[in-house]
Amino acid sequence: MRRLIDRVLRGRGFEVTAVGDGDAAIACITAPGSEKLAVAVVDVGMPPRGGAAALEAILAQRPDLGVIMISGVSPDLALRELLSTWGGVFLAKPFAPDALVRAVEDALGASAARRHKSPSASGRSVGE
Repeated sequence: MRRLIDRVLRGRGFEVTAVGDGDAAIACITAPGSEKLAVAVVDVGMPPRGGAAALEAILAQRPDLGVIMISGVSPDLALRELLSTWGGVFLAKPFAPDALVRAVEDALGASAARRHKSPSASGRSVGE
């Protein structure tokens, strides 16, 4: 799934930083240069602790990020509340490439709105 997302988004002109698990995503968000990342794409089933826990840790470090949560199952109440709080987007698998791009554009819009309140990120980049 990660390779497919990478290929689709790069093909549409986005810069992508792909990682293999939640811990790597958290490390990526706090690494030097990470301020250019504007959106996090996180799978609910992301190891080792699950996507929702990884997303909470990511947003604790970078509350300005746009967020997209992907899953093959419907989001539970806790995940819906998390996404609602952060203006996140839920994308059900399987999804079409155009649906992914629309979700990224929506998440970028939410990220831009939060950056106006707290200017700490910029650019058209996506991190998974």
